[in-house]
Amino acid sequence: MRKIYFSMVCLGLILCGNQNLLAQKSADNNKKKDKADKYFRVRNYENALPIYLEIANSSEIDVELNYKIGVCYYEAEQLSEQVKCIPYIKKVISKDPKNFPANLPEKLAEMYHKNGQMEEAMATLESYKKSVDPYNKKLRKELTYKLKIYKNALFAMSSPKDIVIGKLENGINSEFTEYNPVVSTDQTIMAYTALKPNTDKLTSSQKYIEEIYVSYRNIGGKWSAPQIIPINSKFNVGTAGISPDGENMLIFVGSSNNTGSLYKIKREGASSWSQPIPLDKGINSDYLESTASISPDGKTLYFASNRPGGYGGMDLYKAEKKDGKWGKAQNLGPTINTRNDEDAPYIHPDGKTLFFTSNGPNSIGGNDIFKVSYIGKKWQEPKNMGYPINTTADDNYFTLTADGSVGYFSSNRLGGKGGQDIYYINMPESERNIPLTLIKGRILDGDSGKPMPTKIKVVNKKTQEKIDYVYNPNPKTGNYLIIFPPGENYDMIIESEGYLPYTININVPNQDNFYELYQKIFLKPIKQFGVVVGQEVEVKNAFYDTGQNDRVEPRKANEAMLVNNDSLDLYDIMDGIIGSADTTAFEYLLDLMYATNPIDAVDFEADDDKIESASRVYYYDETDKSKLEAKKIDGKTIYSLPTMYVAELAEAQKNAEKKTSPKIDNEALSLKSVVYFDVDKSDLKDTYSFELDKMLATLEKYEQLGIEISGYASSDGDEQYNRELSDKRAISVLDYFNKKGIVRRRIVAKGYGASGDKNLSNEASRRVEVRLVDLNNL
Repeated sequence: MRKIYFSMVCLGLILCGNQNLLAQKSADNNKKKDKADKYFRVRNYENALPIYLEIANSSEIDVELNYKIGVCYYEAEQLSEQVKCIPYIKKVISKDPKNFPANLPEKLAEMYHKNGQMEEAMATLESYKKSVDPYNKKLRKELTYKLKIYKNALFAMSSPKDIVIGKLENGINSEFTEYNPVVSTDQTIMAYTALKPNTDKLTSSQKYIEEIYVSYRNIGGKWSAPQIIPINSKFNVGTAGISPDGENMLIFVGSSNNTGSLYKIKREGASSWSQPIPLDKGINSDYLESTASISPDGKTLYFASNRPGGYGGMDLYKAEKKDGKWGKAQNLGPTINTRNDEDAPYIHPDGKTLFFTSNGPNSIGGNDIFKVSYIGKKWQEPKNMGYPINTTADDNYFTLTADGSVGYFSSNRLGGKGGQDIYYINMPESERNIPLTLIKGRILDGDSGKPMPTKIKVVNKKTQEKIDYVYNPNPKTGNYLIIFPPGENYDMIIESEGYLPYTININVPNQDNFYELYQKIFLKPIKQFGVVVGQEVEVKNAFYDTGQNDRVEPRKANEAMLVNNDSLDLYDIMDGIIGSADTTAFEYLLDLMYATNPIDAVDFEADDDKIESASRVYYYDETDKSKLEAKKIDGKTIYSLPTMYVAELAEAQKNAEKKTSPKIDNEALSLKSVVYFDVDKSDLKDTYSFELDKMLATLEKYEQLGIEISGYASSDGDEQYNRELSDKRAISVLDYFNKKGIVRRRIVAKGYGASGDKNLSNEASRRVEVRLVDLNNL
């Protein structure tokens, strides 16, 4: 009996202890729940969630706790966290839907959709729609609209495009949000907006701040670690657009009333940027202007705004530049704009293909990227870019390279590092061909190798129309960009500081591919006795076909007459570029310049047929105004040195190297003369005319002969004086021959100062030696 009694006492103690533990645990959970509920009531879901999950791990989850965990996940910032609400909300609906918000099925369908579960999303929403009061027309209309979006997504995801999507690395993407990448045509510069925690609480009470970061692409094709572009603003700033050559960037600057405007910053040096300057009032308003893109010719600005008079939310507008100022903004119309939001316009290098972001009725969920073409003086129906470019998440801010090969955009899709990330896509071959030629060039001083102030103008040789799509050389790098349509012949007139204008001909063949012509131009002054008497222009070309891995031989590229692709899109592009009355064709194309196939990677000194090289020397005494070519541009006349036809000149110079010059008899080469001068004098005496004219007759007989003039002085006086005097004496003889018609290109003249021959008297040292030379051997 004692044993039984003892056992029962022990059991009672154990049960009592367990009850106390359970009671204590329950009390602890109630305290935790009270704390979490306080966060929940003020919508601080981020702090409430971990407490609710801790409670759920230690006890059975009731319906209310399922609901609150579901709501916390639903309201999370990251999409990857949001979709975790699905099992919790699903349990609430299945167990006790009447005691919780009636729209829970709608929220569940939304999360199914974001998680890519299209059939579950549609079934859940259709079931919910049936339960909605028939007289609640507004809600039923909204549900019908969502069902359309879900059906769009189901259709798109069932027939995905064969496109590989990659994420940018090297610190560009992070656990936070990076969005709106703007990329130069040559893919050497990419700027983007980053939303990161605010570590400077003194400047703002905001949890996150927006800043602009920039990355530069190196020769190996990799993006550098991003750097902040410091903008002096107490409000958020972000990228809005970039010029094709990457020299000017459009940015967004916020304001105190939750609006913002568009500004411009300019690149200053390799990696620094100016402070922002606002765009004209025709662009900016008292409302929100968020993003923008400049047309290829720089004359049209496309931008997004929520100003009154639109079709709803954010709309796309354009403004045209006249007399250096932006005109009145024009809405792009209902074909593009919807009652929802349209944002992030991006005009392609072809000048008539516009990409933009929309969450309108043709999206597959959130923001989608659309493409629309301007044909027949009107915008066609926009087309969704399809899956997997667009997903059920937010896909925004699309930029396509000039050759159509690579696109950049941002998205908060599942699988990212956090928030929105920046992605790139390699476009299929069938969608990337743009039959244009892009010149990536550099103009340099031939002696120092440094860039020089230069302006470039291009005219169609046949029509004499000016080509607008020219980006003048950067004064710090010498780089320039020009875009040409195929099948035309152009004159590039170049005005470099300190030189006469010169012209280089560029013949662009018919083609169905995108070509890149890499070009270097070297300028050298030709001096005699410190005076510039001419200039040398050297041009080196290297053609690239971006559809091939190897360079295309320049002669082959020049002579190619390729049959145009049978694609309707290609014909539309060709028609838009070559036949359009408006000049919005292709300035944009340029920013892709130095990333793929960078100019620094081209071996212009290679001794093979892949490099086209030619040079021409212009002596000013041979080039009077009557021999200059008059180029009329914008109503003004520029007098240029005779046009260089590089391909033909290169071929001719190659052949000239192989030719054997006519043999000059020894008597001609033996002709010499010595001219003597009085003390401290440099005047040529008339008594030497007969002897010099004899040499002149021989020069006129043999074109390949030149004359070498060497001036000397006696050893009297200092070295500087003797050098100057010997120069003057050589110049007096040079002038004699020059005035007799012997051009400076056939004269080699130099003063040597005091004669080095100690056996000569001072009288004999005061001389100029003149002899005939074979110019081919110099």
